[in-house]
Amino acid sequence: MSAEQTVVPNGAGTPLRAAWLSLVGAVVILVFKGLAYLLTGSIGFLSDAAESLVNLVAAGVLLLALNVSRAPPDYEHPYGHTKAEYLSAVLEAALIMVAAGIITWTAVQRILEPQALENVRLGVTVALIATAVNGALAWHLFRVSKRERSVALEANASHLLTDVYTSLGVIAAVVLVGVTGWQLLDPLIALAVAANIVRVGVSVMRRSVSNLLDQRLPDAEEAIILAVLENAPGVKGFHRLRTRRSGRARFAEVDVFVDPDMSVAEAHTVVARVEDQIHAELADLVTTVHVEPFVAGVRDRSTSPREEFGEHEPAK
Repeated sequence: MSAEQTVVPNGAGTPLRAAWLSLVGAVVILVFKGLAYLLTGSIGFLSDAAESLVNLVAAGVLLLALNVSRAPPDYEHPYGHTKAEYLSAVLEAALIMVAAGIITWTAVQRILEPQALENVRLGVTVALIATAVNGALAWHLFRVSKRERSVALEANASHLLTDVYTSLGVIAAVVLVGVTGWQLLDPLIALAVAANIVRVGVSVMRRSVSNLLDQRLPDAEEAIILAVLENAPGVKGFHRLRTRRSGRARFAEVDVFVDPDMSVAEAHTVVARVEDQIHAELADLVTTVHVEPFVAGVRDRSTSPREEFGEHEPAK
C-alpha cells in the first residue's frame, strides 16, 4: 500500500532563474578579476580569477543539471532525474581541484621568479567590486537553494562564498605587497588560496558522493515520520524505516504492524491516515508503506533507524 505524490516544488522556474543568474554573474566576476590581474600582475589575483573560471564552467554545468533534473519520471527513470544535481556538484568539486593545481603551479613559478606589482590601488578597487558582486550572488543562491532544497545550487553557493573569503584575503595581501614591497607575499597567499579551495572541494565531493549513495533524510525530517508512526491509531508497531533524498525529491519506505484480523480495506484506511499526516508535514515526500500482521514476540516492537543501524557520524 502506498501513496505517491508528484514532486513539483513551488516556483519550479526559480532554481533555473538562479542558475542563469549564476552563469551571468560568473562572467561578470571573471571579467573584473581578470582585469585586476592584468592591471597588477598579481599571482594572487590570477589565482582568484582561476577560481572564478571554475565558477563559470560550474555555472554552465549547473544550468544543464537543473534542466535535466526537472524532467518528469519516464519508463527508464521511474524515480525521476533529480540526481543529476549531484553529478553537477561532483563535477564542480573536481574542477575546484584542477584550479587548485593550476594556482599552485603558477605560484611556485612566481616564487622562483619574483615580480613587482603595478597599479595596486586600481587593481584592488576592481577586485573589491568583483568580490561584492560575488557575495551578493552567493547570498541569493543560498536563499534559493534552501527554499528549493537544491543540492547543486547549495554547492555552487558554498563555492562562491568561499571565493569571497579568499578574494578578501588576496586583496589584503596585495595591499600589503603594495605597502611593504615584499613580493614573496603575493605567491604565498596564492598557495594559501589553493589550499583553501582544495578543502572546499573535498567537502563538496564527500557530501555529493554521500548523496549519490542514497544518504538518508536529515534527523529532523525522520523525526517527523517517526512521531506520526508512534502515535498513529491502528498502528501497533513498525520497523525498516528507509528514507533517502534524490535532489529535491524525498522518499520513505516503512513496514507497519496492524491487527491481523483487520480487513484489507481497514488496513488501507490506517495506512492512508498515516501517509496523510506525514504529507501534511513533508508535503512532497513520496511514501511506500508495507502492511504486516502484528504477531506477539515476532512483529510487535517498533524499531527506529538508529536502533537498527546504531549511531553514525553523518558526512560533513
